[in-house]
Amino acid sequence: MAIGRKKEPEPPVETVPWADVNRFVVGTLERPVTKKRHQAVRGERAVRVPRGRKGYDQVFAPCAYTADAEETAARVPGAAFALFEDAALERLLCSVGVPEEENGVRAYPVRDAYGAEVGTVRRLPGGVLRRHTWRVAQPGRPEITGAGELAQHGLAGKAFTVGLSATFALLDSAMRGGEGGPAKKKPRPLIWSTGEETVMHSAGSKEMTLRADWFDRRLAFAFALIGDGPEPDRGAATG
Repeated sequence: MAIGRKKEPEPPVETVPWADVNRFVVGTLERPVTKKRHQAVRGERAVRVPRGRKGYDQVFAPCAYTADAEETAARVPGAAFALFEDAALERLLCSVGVPEEENGVRAYPVRDAYGAEVGTVRRLPGGVLRRHTWRVAQPGRPEITGAGELAQHGLAGKAFTVGLSATFALLDSAMRGGEGGPAKKKPRPLIWSTGEETVMHSAGSKEMTLRADWFDRRLAFAFALIGDGPEPDRGAATG
């Protein structure tokens, strides 16, 4: 009889290749809540790629695994963040160095598994009327600028901002797995571009949509690890 039969566990979500990822989030959710799945399934914290149909067979497949501060220090001395190709954290994908600061600009070097430079992510300080902005240098490519829509397009970009925010609001709901709780603060949408070419869209520092095939995905992952938080308190004591 089918009554009382124990439900078979779902298979683990397989790791997917990182190099051709076009959309990703950072988190632990593997399988969100659906009509048939009443509890979300979570795994290791990783860069994850949404696959399948929302509400049915959607999964968030890992493509790179994050290491916490202690593991990073032990496995990649001198790095602030590190990503690995496997859940056991044995195959290093890339690392983000401790930032160097000059005139308020914080520069984060990004290196591959062999220590070669992949590029640099820089955070430029904001002012009274504007938020900080970002720059990404990828060798052999024009500099990429990441800034808010209104800063790039004026009021004409407002409609796009609303549309992008709505898109990521749906994704955020899926990432929470319908668990409820207080609403989170809306992430800041950014457009990343080189002149007229749009390279990437981001909402906060955890939800990315990549548009340019030539853009090294490890630089987008690096930005997600660094985070798009408030300006550091320059008056705070350090030590």
